[in-house]
Amino acid sequence: MKLLYACSDNASDPHLWSGTVWNCRQALVRSGLEVEAFDRIPFSCSLSLRLLHQWYKRRGQKLHYLQIEPSILRRAARRIEQRFAKGDCAAVFTPGTGVPVYAYVSANVPVYTYLDASKRDWIQTYFGLNTLCPRSQRQVDTVDRAGFANNRLNFFSSDWAATQAALDYDVPSNRVAVVPFGANLAEPPSHEEVTTWITTRSRQEFRLLFLGKEWERKGGPEAMALVRELNRLGVPAKMDIVGCNPPPLDHADRHNVNLHGFIDHSQPAGREKFRALLVQTHALVFLSRAEAFGIALCEAAAFGVPALASPVGGIPTIIHEGINGWFATAPYDATSAATTLAKVWREPERYARIALGARMEFENRLNWDVTGRSLRALIENSLQIGT
Repeated sequence: MKLLYACSDNASDPHLWSGTVWNCRQALVRSGLEVEAFDRIPFSCSLSLRLLHQWYKRRGQKLHYLQIEPSILRRAARRIEQRFAKGDCAAVFTPGTGVPVYAYVSANVPVYTYLDASKRDWIQTYFGLNTLCPRSQRQVDTVDRAGFANNRLNFFSSDWAATQAALDYDVPSNRVAVVPFGANLAEPPSHEEVTTWITTRSRQEFRLLFLGKEWERKGGPEAMALVRELNRLGVPAKMDIVGCNPPPLDHADRHNVNLHGFIDHSQPAGREKFRALLVQTHALVFLSRAEAFGIALCEAAAFGVPALASPVGGIPTIIHEGINGWFATAPYDATSAATTLAKVWREPERYARIALGARMEFENRLNWDVTGRSLRALIENSLQIGT
């Protein structure tokens, strides 16, 4: 079976959306499907629309979201329909990228989308709908509703995203499926390597890892409070910070962190550095204030690294309490979180069990090969029912 893999971005770019678009495409190919990229769909709009966009930009009050203008998306839909009309593809598959090119594709074309959230929930999660101008706020709902009504099946990476879409747009349960994203790792370690690392991690220092480009949204201040509290409880904790540089830290905090900046693990040197950090890490600190999914949790799990995470957005689909990590309380309390990790640190056998549980969750659910096979099976079943 052949799929048309349609998106506005470069489907061969391993950096795009943290590698999700590229890894998803490769997973579908490894599942046995033939996949043709129909990407970089031109983003074209009229002069009047561009002038309107510039007007909103100059005002600087509310954002005009050009990517969801129906006239632009209808042009993209026509291009997809014209390519599909050649007749050599069984269906269209669109990964979740910034431009919802699938929204106005005719319901006669079997379209399968794979999203971490509806456009409405994605914007609400990361920016807030009130940051959009009234025109764009209306169009968000229009575009989402059109796409979900026309798509043959809507894949979501989490239960949260699927539930929200169903509530917001009355999407029938038989048009929704939850398939978690996988870890975006070019070379995941073997099971044998991970079991060795788990048992040989240092007992002299409790190594935590913070991953994220956005210090505030990813819970950087909460993570620092956790490190302080762990040390106050007598646990020798130190945190590696990857992806960003936090605001200036005082002397005590600087002593308890290692700053690594951005690490590009799509490149060999970056992969080695990232791998070396995860090998020695005891726990990932993932205290996001808003998160549609959280692929870093899957990547850490591949290395047998459990996570302390916030129970927000799609994270509860990845983390199962006491199996591959722990949830922080809501509202967040650093003392409670530190007490949880301190108990684990002082019971090596308990830690090893949960760390191995993280690896098993990666092997069973949170890798792209499992995802690819699940997507293929659901698409094939859907096409058979629809014929």
